Amino acid sequence: MEAADAMVKAADVTLVEKTRVGGGLVTITVTGDVAAVQAAVAAGVAAVERIAASSLAAKLVIPRPHEELEILFTPKGPGGKTDPGVRDEEELEAEGAAVGETVEEVVGDVVGEVEESPHPALPEKLDRQTLDSIIEKYGIAEGMAMADGLKVTALRTLAREYGELKISGREVSKANKQLLLEELKSYYEARND
Repeated sequence: MEAADAMVKAADVTLVEKTRVGGGLVTITVTGDVAAVQAAVAAGVAAVERIAASSLAAKLVIPRPHEELEILFTPKGPGGKTDPGVRDEEELEAEGAAVGETVEEVVGDVVGEVEESPHPALPEKLDRQTLDSIIEKYGIAEGMAMADGLKVTALRTLAREYGELKISGREVSKANKQLLLEELKSYYEARND
């Protein structure tokens, strides 16, 4: 909320949406002139970093997005209606195209086909035994991706279960998310060698 507030106050941008991605992550999308969006993103980043520097996962400005992506970045008006001139679900369905198919085609053109992840949903708590079985079944990359979805406090609790890590005690208590993930990854890579 702090970042979104800072973004719309810093520049002439329109807030498109706020999406809870999962694992405590939230995506905020704004649209406007490139310079305005860059200024808004900088203000949003600064607002997040004032709260906690480790809270920012990523930032991205897409100058002049492809016209087919426009439907993904179109602000909704009052009552959830799209702005005039933008086709909504009803119009697309009237043309015989399902909205999901249209979005899938657009996303497919941009990033290629997306496969569903074979691993189970991220548990609220991840213990060593569970992470061991995930890594054994799906590999280190998938296991680390699941660990990355944890809050730093849950990751610290998980790291304390490993007596073999290069950090321990107070180092674990003060470690940021990136360091904890690196230590866990190093442990599993060394174990698999």
